[in-house]
Amino acid sequence: MLSHYERQELERIAQRFEHDDPELASALGSCAHPRGTLRLSKLARLGLDLFAGVLVVLGALTLNFGLVFVGALLLICAACAHLKGWSPIDPPPTQYRRVE
Repeated sequence: MLSHYERQELERIAQRFEHDDPELASALGSCAHPRGTLRLSKLARLGLDLFAGVLVVLGALTLNFGLVFVGALLLICAACAHLKGWSPIDPPPTQYRRVE
């Protein structure tokens, strides 16, 4: 948590950016992703799902516990990746977020 003085200083810096270079201030304040990043992320998550599923099925068919175990671990990692990147469309960023 920031002290009162630190918050004031951050607000002063933000105001200076707004006054001196509004384009830079808006670029620094936005959190938008490039379009290709979202597609690549989604493809990577789907690829991880498929690879993990293939490992589980292959391990079950060959009765290889190691493959089933690694596939299950990859499925857990894929689930975490899906939860982290759940919303493909981020909410519109605010101009500046107040630190409290």
